Amino acid sequence: MVKASSHRNLSRDDAPLTPEHGARVLFGRVSELVSALADSAMPRAREFVRLETALEPCDLLQWLRGAPAGARRYFRDRSAKFEVAGIGIAAADQFGAHESWEQREGSSATASTWFVALPFDPARARDPQWGAFVDSECVLPLIELRRSGETHQLAVNITASTDVVALLELLERVANPDKSCIVEPALVRENDGTGEAEWTRAVCAGLTRIREGSLRKIVLARTRRYSASAPLDPVAVLMRLAARETRGFRFLLETAPRCAFLGVTPERLVSRTDRTVRSEAVAGTRPRGVDSVADRLLGESLLASAKDRREHELVIECVRDALASRALTLRVDAEPRLLRLAYVQHLATRVHAEMPAGTSDADLVALLHPTPAVAGSPVPRAVETLREFEPFDRGLYAGPIGVVSRDGAEIAVAIRSARIDGDVLTAFAGAGIVEGSDPAEEWRETGHKLLVFERLAN
Repeated sequence: MVKASSHRNLSRDDAPLTPEHGARVLFGRVSELVSALADSAMPRAREFVRLETALEPCDLLQWLRGAPAGARRYFRDRSAKFEVAGIGIAAADQFGAHESWEQREGSSATASTWFVALPFDPARARDPQWGAFVDSECVLPLIELRRSGETHQLAVNITASTDVVALLELLERVANPDKSCIVEPALVRENDGTGEAEWTRAVCAGLTRIREGSLRKIVLARTRRYSASAPLDPVAVLMRLAARETRGFRFLLETAPRCAFLGVTPERLVSRTDRTVRSEAVAGTRPRGVDSVADRLLGESLLASAKDRREHELVIECVRDALASRALTLRVDAEPRLLRLAYVQHLATRVHAEMPAGTSDADLVALLHPTPAVAGSPVPRAVETLREFEPFDRGLYAGPIGVVSRDGAEIAVAIRSARIDGDVLTAFAGAGIVEGSDPAEEWRETGHKLLVFERLAN
């Protein structure tokens, strides 16, 4: 058992600390809190206490890599101004129901972060590999490391059901991280879960539905499987992905050691600051060019493409109409811009709205997810068709993923993503099918989107 007295005499000033020293400070503060409070003064049901300390600048992914595996989480926004890492689970609830949890007044001036991950299609029967990922839609971590701009904080969240001894043991391990150098195993491509012939049949079937008038667009996805010579560390894989794709939202959800869902996605679903909301349409794709001239020409061809503009407009229309049904004010970019990533570039159009008081993050996600960018149009018919056409359960792929707090939310769409199961990585990629789509071209497009994972195998 951890002895609480071992860290009681640490300084409690506001001088920034290393993450290791910060964990020792929080060890002492948790010990003092528990010994000072009677049982009746501890957090009540659906209430939590947050204790925090300032840190000096540090690398959150490096910190998370050295933390105990099994329940690690991470999210970074696309602007790189905010990122948060979490270890353990202080509370778990359904998205929306989490809002009834109260952060005890006076425990901290900073609102704690909840990690959110929702399946693309909740009504579809789950493949066994996804079972552990959809049990807890919204998680409050036991230990949280956060960076906002240049400000770093380490915090703990304590609920009525928190095993304090286990929390102290976890803080002890965080204060003494594993810094051993481990060589990551190489990835080898095994197979495409959906072969090109099967893909062509699905695209042609989708085009038939479009020509018959039941659909305007359908977004088909496929998988690619990679194997490694040893179990993969999800944090190390995300670090390698992030080094290759420097733009985009980064995310990681780990449900057990060597079992995780992760990715670097370009697409925002919804961002909220108080009552101001931002969303966007991201649809239409070209590869990046081999040089600046080729890149510019590819971007210009995307902007000029009637097929891609048509696909893009379906997403704008859906996002605009969904927010307009509730918004007090609404503004949409007049023209799409190019969103350039490491291996592909997209058409992107921003949407801004002012929402009425009382609009929750769960309300916003329900309004917007799924968009035609990941499902098709009309959305309900497209989702039904995907259950028929796609031979696999998407699980969290193309679902909402991000973070929320009482002050705001940042929720992305979990594309450019993969699931890790021990020594196997399964990557996902999709393409929007509209009138004028060519199966071979769409197959190549998904190949370009998979390049970020393909490069890990080289």
